[in-house]
Amino acid sequence: MSIYVLVHGAWHGRWCWGRVEDRLRARGHRTVSMDLPVDDGSATFLDYRNAVLEAWPDDDDDVVLVGHSLGAMVVPLVAAERPVTVSVFVCPVVPNVAGLPWDDMPEMGAAGAYQTATHQDGSVTFDSIDEARFTFYGTCTASDTAWAFERLRPQNSASLWDRPYPLETLPPGRCVVIGGRRDHAITPEFLAAAAARRLGTDPVWLDSDHSPFLSDAPPLVDVLTGLTGVAPG
Repeated sequence: MSIYVLVHGAWHGRWCWGRVEDRLRARGHRTVSMDLPVDDGSATFLDYRNAVLEAWPDDDDDVVLVGHSLGAMVVPLVAAERPVTVSVFVCPVVPNVAGLPWDDMPEMGAAGAYQTATHQDGSVTFDSIDEARFTFYGTCTASDTAWAFERLRPQNSASLWDRPYPLETLPPGRCVVIGGRRDHAITPEFLAAAAARRLGTDPVWLDSDHSPFLSDAPPLVDVLTGLTGVAPG
């Protein structure tokens, strides 16, 4: 049995992992998820890290740490503090210890993605379900898209990008990158280049959008459980 610690990305919450958690538990694993302070404009990546550490399991002999999208920025910060069997980056914003994630890379987002509204308090929202669908849920069903859209939170990144990344080098250890071939939020071109240059690995590709936890949960879980040597069931 492994413990899967699941970290969500921008605009989302722990709710997005529900189908993945159900399937992992059905295979005999444990799961831990949490809400990051994505709507807090004063929160830094260290605050995001601390939210994960506060939820960290006491018995952490075999932990698979999974970060989706912006949550992938948190994975190395946690792995530098706690024992991790494997770090998994799902459709990730790939950390860049030398600058910003999108520096010196192909375009991170597809043309037309991230059509959002910025509010006076600095928070950013998707005010149209069509814009959210294009960015996040392109291969999801209409009902799943509507369900997720209703749960999106404001994202306030005011304190995330105004300071250097909190690590000078990424921690050692096994890492796996999972990407979506039809992802508009993190393009396959960006992900292939960033994974190779920064993490030293090639992505495992799913035929999914940016949200395989909804659109492709069974194959995503197959990949995750395969990392621990447990055959898909």
